[in-house]
Amino acid sequence: MTAPTAPPQQREDAVRPDIAGWARRAAKAMAVPIGSVIFAFLIGAVIFAISGSDPVLAYQAMVCGGFGLFCFGGETPALQVANTIFFLTPLIVAGLSVAFAFRAGLFNIGVQGQLIVGAIIAAIVGIRLGNWPGIVLIPLVLLAGIVGGAAWAGIAGVLKAMTGAHEVVTTIMLNYVAYNLLKFLVVNGPMQAPNSSAISLPVSQNAQLPTFIPANSTFFGQPGGVYHVDWGLLIALAGAMLFFFIMRRTALGYEIRAVGQSQRAARYAGVSVRRTIIVTMLISGAFAGLTGALMISGGSLHYLYSDLANDSTGFDGIAVALLGLNSAIGVVLSSILFGALHAGGSVMQSDAQISGRIVQILQAVILFSLAANFLRTLKLRLPGPGRKVAEASGEEAVQDEFQAEVSSAATDIDGKA
Repeated sequence: MTAPTAPPQQREDAVRPDIAGWARRAAKAMAVPIGSVIFAFLIGAVIFAISGSDPVLAYQAMVCGGFGLFCFGGETPALQVANTIFFLTPLIVAGLSVAFAFRAGLFNIGVQGQLIVGAIIAAIVGIRLGNWPGIVLIPLVLLAGIVGGAAWAGIAGVLKAMTGAHEVVTTIMLNYVAYNLLKFLVVNGPMQAPNSSAISLPVSQNAQLPTFIPANSTFFGQPGGVYHVDWGLLIALAGAMLFFFIMRRTALGYEIRAVGQSQRAARYAGVSVRRTIIVTMLISGAFAGLTGALMISGGSLHYLYSDLANDSTGFDGIAVALLGLNSAIGVVLSSILFGALHAGGSVMQSDAQISGRIVQILQAVILFSLAANFLRTLKLRLPGPGRKVAEASGEEAVQDEFQAEVSSAATDIDGKA
């Protein structure tokens, strides 16, 4: 005997409210990051006006540099888009690293250090095993970077889980260790290239990611060698898909989200908080190490250099993750924005005669806007005059929310199975 089914119209009516509710929640979530970006660009326009520059001309040059649109200085649009992709590729993976830790309530401020360690290990493999065929060597170089970054972040994860040491402090300290390790290796150290200063030997040609446009070709009137877009973009997008799969389609992902919402409620439901913290930091560090490996095997340099310690990719990943609301698609979209800002800054400086430093100001204002909203939310949660905080009911609410989340996760996983 078959179970009765609802008429098609009733099923349609049942689905419609869910779609409408999802759209409302999505719009509400995106309001803050979009508003922060608009606010930052308004502040930038004011700065341009005060300094005697034309905001319209400045932003036109920035759009040209970032997206190849409205160019007026003789730029090649395809080349400008390629420059944006070059900048956004490591930002995607660095943003995923920060976002992964954030989802568990952990502040991985050590992405830059993990990136450097991943780059060091990747470079060692790419130089020492340079005679190996590329089909084997490239995955090995990327894996080496992943292992190096994971191991470096794992130190902070173990300290956090076993001793309670705050991950912000430990990751920042590990950053300085990584910086000095890099300088030890390439500044009069064992990895410094002969007759060079503060750089290593380049990794083997077999360890370099192939580019989409061959160097010996011509594309839109430019030699193919100036287009530094390689397969790292596909690897970064695959990383975003992996991030989404782990968070939304695995039990580990729901445990990470549960720990991020409330460690007490997670323990109440039988989740091992210590194990989750360590695993989260390992995976977060793996993404960071992959970033370093992509910068060595892809890009345009292919060697270690001491100024990598002053690179801002790891810290830019924090801004990317925050603006992207710690989601996979959000990280990709915010990476596009920040990549376009980086690429557009140089064109703005050359065409509109405005310092590219305005890019850092725009990023800072975006972060300030996001942080201000966070502080407002925190203030609403804190007790104050005329407000009462019911701790017991609050804890019960968190536990109920967690139980609903776990139930939803179990239903989702069972449905997929």
